[in-house]
Amino acid sequence: MSILVLGLVPTFSGLASAAYGTKIIDGNLSDWTSADLIAAGRNNGQAGANLDKMYVSWDDQYLYIAIKTNNTGSWDVAYGIGIDIDPGTGNGYVSGGDSWGRSVEFSNGFAPDYEIYFWWGWNSGMGTDNFNTYTGSGWNYNSISGVGGSFAYTGDTSTGLQTVEIKVPWSALGGKPEKIAVMAWVTGSGGSAVDSLPVDPAIDYNNIGNEWGDTDTFTNMAVLYVAPKTIDGNLSDWSDADLLVVGRDNGQAGANLDKMYVSWDDQYLYIAIKTNNTGSWDVAYGIGIDIDPGTGNGYVSGGDSWGRSVEFSNGFAVDYELYFWWGWNSGMGTDNFNTYTGSGWNYGSLADVGAKFAYTGDTSTGLQTLEIAIPWSALGGKRSRFAVMSWITGSGGSAVDSIPVDPAIDYTNIGNEWGDTDTFTNMLVGEWFLMADLTVGVSGPGVVGLNRNAVFNVTVRNEGSLPAQNASVEVYVNDTLAANWTVDLGAGEEKWLAFNWKPNATGVYTIRAVVDGENAIPEASENNNEFTMTVKVVWVGNIDVDGNPEDWISAEVAPNSYTVQNGYFIWRDADNDQRHDKDPYLPGGSSSHADITEVGVTKDDRYVYFLFKFKDMSNIKIGDNGATFIAVPIDYKAGGGETFAGRMDTRTVIAWDIQMAINLGGKQYVGQTKATAAAGNSLTSLLYFLDPSGNIVKVDGAMVGVDLEKNTVEVRVPVSVFEGAREFSFQVATGFSYGEGVWNFGDDFADDGISDIVDTISTESTVKELADNVPDYYVRIRMDNIIESGSVVSVKLQRLMAFQNAFVIHNKYYGIRHFERDYETYIEIRNKLNNMPLPGDMKDRINELEKEVLDLLKLYNEGKELIDSPNYAFGASLKIYRAYTGLKKVVSEMEVMLEKAQSGELEREEYMQELAKNLTKTIDGNLDDWDVQPVAVDETGYGQDGANLKALYVDYDDQFLYIALTTENRASWRVAYGIALDYKDGGYTTGQDSWARKVNFERGIDAQLYFFWNGEFFGDKGTSNITSAQFMLWNDGSWRYEELKWVGFYAYTGGAEDGLQTLEIAIPWQALGGKPEKINIVAYVTGQGAGDSAVDSLPLQEAVKDNDPGQEWGDVDTFTQFATVTVE
Repeated sequence: MSILVLGLVPTFSGLASAAYGTKIIDGNLSDWTSADLIAAGRNNGQAGANLDKMYVSWDDQYLYIAIKTNNTGSWDVAYGIGIDIDPGTGNGYVSGGDSWGRSVEFSNGFAPDYEIYFWWGWNSGMGTDNFNTYTGSGWNYNSISGVGGSFAYTGDTSTGLQTVEIKVPWSALGGKPEKIAVMAWVTGSGGSAVDSLPVDPAIDYNNIGNEWGDTDTFTNMAVLYVAPKTIDGNLSDWSDADLLVVGRDNGQAGANLDKMYVSWDDQYLYIAIKTNNTGSWDVAYGIGIDIDPGTGNGYVSGGDSWGRSVEFSNGFAVDYELYFWWGWNSGMGTDNFNTYTGSGWNYGSLADVGAKFAYTGDTSTGLQTLEIAIPWSALGGKRSRFAVMSWITGSGGSAVDSIPVDPAIDYTNIGNEWGDTDTFTNMLVGEWFLMADLTVGVSGPGVVGLNRNAVFNVTVRNEGSLPAQNASVEVYVNDTLAANWTVDLGAGEEKWLAFNWKPNATGVYTIRAVVDGENAIPEASENNNEFTMTVKVVWVGNIDVDGNPEDWISAEVAPNSYTVQNGYFIWRDADNDQRHDKDPYLPGGSSSHADITEVGVTKDDRYVYFLFKFKDMSNIKIGDNGATFIAVPIDYKAGGGETFAGRMDTRTVIAWDIQMAINLGGKQYVGQTKATAAAGNSLTSLLYFLDPSGNIVKVDGAMVGVDLEKNTVEVRVPVSVFEGAREFSFQVATGFSYGEGVWNFGDDFADDGISDIVDTISTESTVKELADNVPDYYVRIRMDNIIESGSVVSVKLQRLMAFQNAFVIHNKYYGIRHFERDYETYIEIRNKLNNMPLPGDMKDRINELEKEVLDLLKLYNEGKELIDSPNYAFGASLKIYRAYTGLKKVVSEMEVMLEKAQSGELEREEYMQELAKNLTKTIDGNLDDWDVQPVAVDETGYGQDGANLKALYVDYDDQFLYIALTTENRASWRVAYGIALDYKDGGYTTGQDSWARKVNFERGIDAQLYFFWNGEFFGDKGTSNITSAQFMLWNDGSWRYEELKWVGFYAYTGGAEDGLQTLEIAIPWQALGGKPEKINIVAYVTGQGAGDSAVDSLPLQEAVKDNDPGQEWGDVDTFTQFATVTVE
């Protein structure tokens, strides 16, 4: 079904207009009409994220969507489209982060079942496309082509995306529903929408800068009815989406038109009329249809088919009239479908031409509704442009009402309208795209062997909406006709033709295919009827480079091993050893197309040939996003490059001199499964070569052959590339193609230190091989007339041998020297400690260390004796290493002991141990021994995941003040926990507190405690424990600082999963200057750094609630509420 929308129709909310019809997916919107427009945007002022219009159309096979932007710049943005196949039910995705993790949500009965997404890169243009299906609890990911659809776009990296056209088969949407809802939006690389079509209240266009990071809940999707109309007189399956025009009240109780609706599909034109009748009169209802408005061909004047004084002008001339008689006391009577012959009328009923109608009404209130379905065949076939008008007359005379309202009727003098003559000038003209459009393409090898047979496929398609008969198709090779056919193509139909060609001379040839070369068939575009491709004919050696591996030897080789036989090197790689992280996002949900199973090398007198076989490539086509990418750095002389092609974020272990790259996701042979091509000059060529500086190198004679059905890629490289070298080494790495590079395994949109390799040559799985981000294996080839020998070399073994040699040298010189120096230091410290008064446990430890040193001295002497013996040098160096590193640990520990003994720290520890004996609570973070009620509790649940205080406890005895905190944290964040005490006159009130936080107090604060919780902070996971605890006293206008461990006691519980959970503290009264009569206390959580403020507190108060939670971290907070504890 479709809706005819015309320029003078008002805009209606809730439902939108869209037209039945087939569209050409080429990025050009010239085949979309105003009938297809469902939403016009609002200018948001964002140069690279500005939506303008959205169009929707459909036919029996596809849903078509087109978007036009007002972009003037190219930004990193994502374009999203939501499709709800059952609007009003709420079944589908609603909230929680959509298929691309954007903060886009839905309400008001809308819940998309499918999302389409495109990524546009500011410097790369169109990137990933996704067609994602909501499962009820998550998303299944696919590409648009993966579900049988396609898309095309216009735009560049200067002005951004301009247009995008999409077609999706109804089968991908679970079949054609009764109605759908559609919405489009633009987001950044994360966050939420900054523009939408239709315009939605969720987006604040007056504050668009803040729209990038909020959450948008859309309530205004465009609802479109796509099911055929049921002709039963009930207009419930018509809606404002179908509305053409509204009439004008003429005050005539039995002759009063209200609305007229128009819709159509492939078979019928549908018309519906609703009246405002309240009485039943003798009247005739007329409908005129002009199938070629503007030409004046048809009935104009002289009395219409029922002899009424109804005439037409202004280029309108009706070709068909429908009439219905309504009797005041008999209701619906005669119906006529009348055809103008040029000089008169042919009369028949609607049933005579295959039309049908139904109505509601009675002899009390007159006609109420009238529904009509007219087959296009009755109108001479589908019409891309037509005009419609309806009117009411009496038993004779002229019209007293019309839709659309026409100047011919004087509504201010309606009584005189029954008998005059009305000349209508205001019929409504509608258009829909209706024309054949023929395209042609050729697929086949880009390189053909001399005197070898090559098969080329010619694809002819009718992209239009009308059939094409007797279309000529011709294929020329260098302007010589090689094949020709004549074909018939229905709308949307495609046919495949094949021709064979066997060239007898080398050189470059042009193959040109032409459809409808005589322009005998009217088409939407005459600019897409020709296709050319260049084919290179070359001499062929040992291997046909066509992607067929049958001309390579078949060798029995165990997984992760190799053989050299009869001039062929073959490596057999283990199946399914590739990385699987990206499988859910790949075509077919599989990475098997990048899983190397075999690598081969052979040679003849002109070329070196490479073979790459894969597990299963049936899930991709050439040109797919995520298709196979192969990087092969080759080293044959000194010096060279160090990274893999495709921006794989990985260094090679060989210094390569030339690198070949095979990019199956490039721009050549898109959509095909077989191809042969010469080396190109672009990063999106099927095959290209790089020098160590990253420049593309032209390599004449190099070519690639791909056959995805045989899971094989073959490459040949001229022997001259190796500059006479008899040995070369190479590595192999695969990836998932993304434009000029590969998919990232780390940061989705930037290069980083995480390797993007999917599979490589290794005896382990790729995940294990890349544990250090380096693929360690390479192949070494020796060649003469043939491949003489080959081996697979692990750089790990080479590095291990080099490490052992360096280790021996290191310990022979550095290790011996350091042991002897540290041994002298040890003797000196030991003597000092032995002459100092030490606690018993420290003396015991010194005795233990003396025994360790004796053992280390023995190891050292054994190693030193054998370090110069070649057969024992490595073992001797291990003994020296263990001896000198062990001695360093002993010396470090004894230096700490000496520092403690000299600094007085031992006395402080002894004092704290004695002080702890007076505690009446066990300070261990467990509050089971607390029997007091909290002095402050948060009963509201206020707080944030990693900063959420629950309860504050205070207790005391004769010697200590006890404080405890509990939280409801659900995450470990990097924050500071503060406790402020007011127990005497004066104190700190404003400025920056002891830890430079923006925290003020209405009461003067005499002491503060601060605890730093080292949790996660912007990706840095931290240690998830308390790393600093301090006790501060306000003294004469400044703070005096003490480490809490030398003043009092504390313990806590919590960890990486849920942050701090409990905190228990004991402070001696003497540290506060004695026991006060009462204490005022407030606890709070602040950000991790100086200048931060509080985000939660106990008691809970407005100071931490006067901003949105995200804004609380940096404001200034003044605490006015304290918990007061009276000390008895």
